Amino acid sequence: HKTKNDLSAETRAQVAEILNNRLADVSDLKSQAKQAHWNVKGIHFRELHLLFDEVATAAEEYTDLIAERITALGGTALGTVRIAAQRSSLN
Repeated sequence: HKTKNDLSAETRAQVAEILNNRLADVSDLKSQAKQAHWNVKGIHFRELHLLFDEVATAAEEYTDLIAERITALGGTALGTVRIAAQRSSLN
């Protein structure tokens, strides 16, 4: 996509690719944190429940930031669940 960014097209494409990989990671992290949030049990339930929700909320903010940086570079933010599952480097 056209952009007024003064980086070369090659550099913008490379950085957008790296950022899309991190977008997949942070989307996956959010999903895993919500999974833990919904399923935590035990004596530390309340503390862990709140912690996992905080992690998911922070991850959501980063997904938006990363996606906006990708588009600012002229790239396309690849943020679907399917793409995150394919590209995430998280276990």
